[in-house]
Amino acid sequence: MNWQEIRDELYYIDGSWRDIYIQNTTKEDWRLWSAYVNEHHKVKWLNGKTNTTEDRIDFDVILEFWNGNHDFCSIARVFIDTLQINAHFFTHSEIENDIDPREFNGIEDHIRLVKYLADLSDLLRKEVIITPENEPDVVLLKVMGKG
Repeated sequence: MNWQEIRDELYYIDGSWRDIYIQNTTKEDWRLWSAYVNEHHKVKWLNGKTNTTEDRIDFDVILEFWNGNHDFCSIARVFIDTLQINAHFFTHSEIENDIDPREFNGIEDHIRLVKYLADLSDLLRKEVIITPENEPDVVLLKVMGKG
């Protein structure tokens, strides 16, 4: 596929975002994901407990939220060069990220995202999918790493 075909199929501009899902996850999968992004990417994490933005995800705060110790949900912005991926900690049973298709302007951006997805698939030994926003059953791209 060339860039225009990829853009038309995956990064089409319709006002919505794309969701990245890893299904059937555990708290340990989230711990591994957090450690991976903290180590390999620039992170801006809104610590919902302190209402401050930090440059690393404090996974213990996420666990406290999931365990009902506080009501302050967090969000992480993970940067792959200039691409921003948002991570939502709604539940431990599913890793959900989202991307804005307007940020993808060439094949190099697509390659960077696919590397991130493949790294996650390898790390967690799970399939990673991209779907239209709020349509988890409509798979636009599926990545299964070497694992």
